[in-house]
Amino acid sequence: MKRTTEFVTGLIGGIFGVICSFIVMLWAGGQPVNEDNGLFVTSIIVLVLQLTALTLSCLVNKLNNKVYGIISIAIGLITLFLSALIFFIPAILQFVSGGLAFKSQKETI
Repeated sequence: MKRTTEFVTGLIGGIFGVICSFIVMLWAGGQPVNEDNGLFVTSIIVLVLQLTALTLSCLVNKLNNKVYGIISIAIGLITLFLSALIFFIPAILQFVSGGLAFKSQKETI
């Protein structure tokens, strides 16, 4: 594994995001029917994004580092805007993982 740091931060962010989105989805699903269900729909969208980030972090060594960095930062940004700062820690971890992906790898002999 050449990109261990990106893999670990993306994996931790994805796992933490999936767990948080399940918690928010269960909490929003228990709301009365006459309430607005926007939080439930948003938590499903964030769950899909976090599962995408989790899958993407597992493929970090197989993807182009620029593509991985852009997609990881975009997923973190969309998650942060959709969740109203509930998913702050997973989004920051995905930002870090995406930012580290832009760093070029030095060849060792």
